[in-house]
Amino acid sequence: MHRHATFVRWSLLIVVISLLEAPLGAAGSNSGTSSFAFLNIPTGARSAAMGQAFTSVPNDIQGLVYNPASLATLAASQASFEHLSYVEDVAQEAVVYGHAGRDETFSWGLLANHLRVSHINRTVATDLATGDGFTETGSFSAYDMVAGASLAGPLIMEGLSIGTTLKFLRESLGDASSNGAAVDAGVMYQGNVERSWNVGASVLNLGTASKFSEAAVKLPLTLRVGASGQPFAQWLFSTDFVKRTDTQGELDVGAEVTPRRFFSIRVGYRYAMTNPDLGALSNFGGGLGLRFKTASLDYAFIPLGDLGMTHRVSLNFRFKTRRS
Repeated sequence: MHRHATFVRWSLLIVVISLLEAPLGAAGSNSGTSSFAFLNIPTGARSAAMGQAFTSVPNDIQGLVYNPASLATLAASQASFEHLSYVEDVAQEAVVYGHAGRDETFSWGLLANHLRVSHINRTVATDLATGDGFTETGSFSAYDMVAGASLAGPLIMEGLSIGTTLKFLRESLGDASSNGAAVDAGVMYQGNVERSWNVGASVLNLGTASKFSEAAVKLPLTLRVGASGQPFAQWLFSTDFVKRTDTQGELDVGAEVTPRRFFSIRVGYRYAMTNPDLGALSNFGGGLGLRFKTASLDYAFIPLGDLGMTHRVSLNFRFKTRRS
């Protein structure tokens, strides 16, 4: 029994949009060889609007998925809830929580991320003489999910923090699935608190997974190195270099300006060393942020060339400070 091209189209959709969010799809002979490609899709509207240049940005729970050491920089416990409206009726929800420890103690965090595609028509081959050669036989769904727990804290050197995240992974397409486990590890150094100059580095998705049907699975092992700072009180600039095992590398840059304490404007650009031509705006992104007393609302829009525009919203909360 052979499945129609519709099955193939949907089975590859999550991989395709993941590579477009991390636009490295034509990087070389190893491109697209990793599974669990949804791990390349960013979490958090603020970080996405800034081009995912977030490896060294401190005091934001959205940074946990880019560098677990950022958890140790939280001035207060935080929670972030995100919804992503993707192309082709793909949807993503994510929640991240970080509990800020007191000075010289460890902070801990939790994360969950779920991406799904529902009601995909399943078709099988039939006799061409009786129709178009295919007939529908119901529907199936596809989803990816990750759940993790994190721990981070200071090192002996002032301003230096380390962190790690343990993650459980699952990827499912119809009646085929794969389970996996991975570790993220990172380090961050805050060199100048007044101007918030920071550097950070992380290794993500170091782990293993079971076979997907009969196919071997390789996780998208990722190295991130970044720097950020505030040369002016209302401005934040950040840049990251990102290297995945099946790509040639990517340079991300982002900026945020806060003309009023309650309002921010963000923009980002991602330059892949080798990148398919998806249009002049496909590597740009932007967004807005509204800040309230104990909460904030972030919005990001990311063009995906011919596939259309994606929209991302995050609702964030801040709780008691770590020194209370």
